[in-house]
Amino acid sequence: MPVQPDLLVGFMAATFILCIIPGPVVTFLVATGIRHGPLAALIALAGTTTALSTHMALTVLGLAPLLSAMGPWSEALKLIGAAYLVWLGIASWRAPIERGDTTPPLPVQHGALYRRGFIISVTNPKTLAFYAAFFPQFISSASAPTPQLVTLAILFIVISTLSDGAYAVAAGRLAPYLKGERAQRIRNRVTGALLTSAGIGLALLRR
Repeated sequence: MPVQPDLLVGFMAATFILCIIPGPVVTFLVATGIRHGPLAALIALAGTTTALSTHMALTVLGLAPLLSAMGPWSEALKLIGAAYLVWLGIASWRAPIERGDTTPPLPVQHGALYRRGFIISVTNPKTLAFYAAFFPQFISSASAPTPQLVTLAILFIVISTLSDGAYAVAAGRLAPYLKGERAQRIRNRVTGALLTSAGIGLALLRR
């Protein structure tokens, strides 16, 4: 085993605690699940997982210290993600109401959901700089670092995907109960407020 058992257990426990704390990604997945159902939430999850895998690859390749030293560019990336969340929140708040059975449901663009998930996750501030500080705590100097990093990166992706997926599917299961006009209006306001609040909080966040 590339990683020592005690370090592996500690890493899994720390990762689980980190992943179950809702952040911008979970907020987006929950909002998507409530509005469009479980399948749409899982498609958005595929986008967030792709972004997470990209971050893991960069971390393993050793680019995290370089990118975290870019200073203003990291701040710009965070603000882009915050602005995108606020834009999605406003769009959700103003989304039209589907009235009865005479109006066909609005089509869900799976590609757009995937792209939104990717953008929100790839601009999440809890990314490269965090991983660069987090992963070395579980690397033993007695073994080659690359196999250990690869193992930890794969575990992080699996745990994060399962945790985020649980949030997404649970929210999606509520969708059939939120189809009435009043329920839709409440749903739009709640998801809009969640996404907008997450975006504002992201903009105000300081590492």
